[in-house]
Amino acid sequence: MKTLNSAKGASRVLKNLKLWNKGEDFVDTDIRIDAEGKLVSKEEKDFKPDQEIDCNGALVLPALFGLGLDFMEPLRDDVYTFKNGLDAMRRGGFYGGLYESAANPIDDADKMVAMKLRFGNCGKNDGMDIKFLGAYSKGFGSDSLAEMLDLADAGAVGFGDGGASIPHSRFLRLAMEYGKMTGKRFFFQPMDKTLRHSGCVHEGAYSDMLGMKGIPRIAETIAAYTVLETARFLQVPVHFKQVTCGETLDLIRNARKQGIDVTCDVGLYHLLLDDSSLETLDSAFHLIPPLRSADDSEALWKGLEDGTVTAISMNLTPVLRQDTEVNFEDSIPGALSLEIALPAIWKKLCARVGVARALELLAFAPARLVGARLPENFENFVVIDPDKPSKVTEKVFAGHVCNSPFLGKELPSSVLGTYINGVWTE
Repeated sequence: MKTLNSAKGASRVLKNLKLWNKGEDFVDTDIRIDAEGKLVSKEEKDFKPDQEIDCNGALVLPALFGLGLDFMEPLRDDVYTFKNGLDAMRRGGFYGGLYESAANPIDDADKMVAMKLRFGNCGKNDGMDIKFLGAYSKGFGSDSLAEMLDLADAGAVGFGDGGASIPHSRFLRLAMEYGKMTGKRFFFQPMDKTLRHSGCVHEGAYSDMLGMKGIPRIAETIAAYTVLETARFLQVPVHFKQVTCGETLDLIRNARKQGIDVTCDVGLYHLLLDDSSLETLDSAFHLIPPLRSADDSEALWKGLEDGTVTAISMNLTPVLRQDTEVNFEDSIPGALSLEIALPAIWKKLCARVGVARALELLAFAPARLVGARLPENFENFVVIDPDKPSKVTEKVFAGHVCNSPFLGKELPSSVLGTYINGVWTE
């Protein structure tokens, strides 16, 4: 995939497209882009494109908003950088996202200001709608609270844990009690540290067969229950990141009946894969939280269908090649996702929930969750051919890492191009 900056490139017309028209409807259309990257009205009779692209009935969808973005810079810019991340967003059709780096906790106002300036000065930003989670504790630890009031004033849209395990109950209460004064939502990865221990895969038949240390479902459900009880007691809004099992969704359903303001997302790979993938012993399937059973995956799909799940998370975690080409249990968990998310999940997602709900989960709900601008009026869009398979190669990914369970695999759909902030990428 190559990036074409229309300001320096040719004018073009994208022909034979089907534009999403709300609901499940699409209308036939062509799209014109001039040499400066601006969209040109069909009424403009003097427009003479340098290039015509026949899209053969491909779909034009609103651009996406990504949850779970970690670009690693500045502490681990040897792995991945802001530039890599923003390039990946363009390739995948994302106009914005929620940023929280496990390696770089934003735990004071100065760091928040510095992070926003760094993104703003990044050459490929060009108006990307990036929102930031502040840390509710210093260094994602459980010793001292971050200055959440200052972080909120500096622009934090909520407070997160950097993917760390849930802290002890007293610290959790103190954090949520203090953060309540900001009115912001808390974002938690529901995982009990002592129950996870040194586990790296789902505790079940495959972990037993392979002799790997497992992470039981109750590591998630007990942590989730603790958070929900604290949220109920303090009346604080919470969000669960990357829920993996049906029992947690049941807790969320019951909590909502009690009036608790709780939202949740599920990970891209947790929908598309399960722990049977571990049979290969390929470290590309080493994810935290772990891939769980096929029954758990189906429970997540049902959560999408009945509205329990608010959004689908990208859970972007870049990992160096040398940290993946080792024994499974010694590898660093994580996967790339932005460039391949839409073609990987679009057909199955639409078959299960329909086009409108699919876009709600991938674009509108994630943006609404953090107060970002909504992808309306097609100022940014992505063109996808749902029936054209695509091969996932190293060149698909931005940067020099390519850790993904789908590397070398064929996806059911193809992204033909994206138009993000005046830049056409194909």
